[in-house]
Amino acid sequence: MARKNLLVDLIDEKLTAVNSAEQQSATAPRFSGRGAVGAMSRSLERLSAEVEAAKSIGAALQAGNAVVDIDAKLIDASFVADRFAETKVDEALLQSLKEHGQQVPVLLRPHPDQPGRYQVAYGHRRVRALRHLGRSVRAIVKGLSDDELVIAQGQENSVRRDLSFIEKASFAVVLESRRFTRDVIMAALGIDKTELSRLISTRRAVPDHLVLAIGAAPATGRRRWMDLADALQHQPRASIVDATIQSAAFEEADSDARFNMVMAAAQPIVAKSEPVIWRTAAGTDIAEIKMGASRSVLTIDEKAAPDFAAFIVAEMPSLYASYQARKTSRNIN
Repeated sequence: MARKNLLVDLIDEKLTAVNSAEQQSATAPRFSGRGAVGAMSRSLERLSAEVEAAKSIGAALQAGNAVVDIDAKLIDASFVADRFAETKVDEALLQSLKEHGQQVPVLLRPHPDQPGRYQVAYGHRRVRALRHLGRSVRAIVKGLSDDELVIAQGQENSVRRDLSFIEKASFAVVLESRRFTRDVIMAALGIDKTELSRLISTRRAVPDHLVLAIGAAPATGRRRWMDLADALQHQPRASIVDATIQSAAFEEADSDARFNMVMAAAQPIVAKSEPVIWRTAAGTDIAEIKMGASRSVLTIDEKAAPDFAAFIVAEMPSLYASYQARKTSRNIN
């Protein structure tokens, strides 16, 4: 919805400046003199009208009131990337542009430092594809501040193809490092303060080289990235993780599979222990206990001891209280 409103604001405005120039040109007084003086007067009149029209058209372009064709070679990417680098041109997009042409204009702003060039607010993939095809780019050119550009950029991408969690997190961190306010970052990503804090804290906990090696990981959500950040913090295994991302298998895997490989490499190695079997004095096996570093599993043989599991559950509060009392007593002694 944000993109639709933005485009309505950009396209629905009338070319009032251009229309005014045309009306003034039609109603301007004309010299009726003949000869050299008359010819010079008419030439000056035409030149003045052309200058005014050019000014009006320029103003209309700056305001984003017109769709124009621009050489793709004159268009640069946004000063801040919101997606991870895509080295290949989208083949489906190329085919669509070949068959149907560019249906939706991109949004550009005049380059703030290089006159005659432009920066993309949104439409990076279309610009790249059209440059590959050697075609001009249909664009709306609008004077945008840095804040307005990143908001338009973020809103457009959230509508067209959702950024992955780590792309959002990286975008947020880059914007914060460039001293954009959190209000601007929240507007660009369409999130609240709590979610922004999670994005930034999680992204800062994962080293840049790992994020770049893994990539966008579109199917990997926030919870998994937070788990990885936690594993890297509490169980440092840098050498094993680095060896993993340099392997041939990692290179051949897709982005989500790469994440899983890094996650596995970041986990601590737990020595396997044999399960403990608890049996009665008569020698009947009742329970099996598998003890691990982070959790232990108790399995009750219901055939050998019917309802024993239910009894343990009912007695759990008193058992835990006894455990706590014994633990406290040991600490005191």
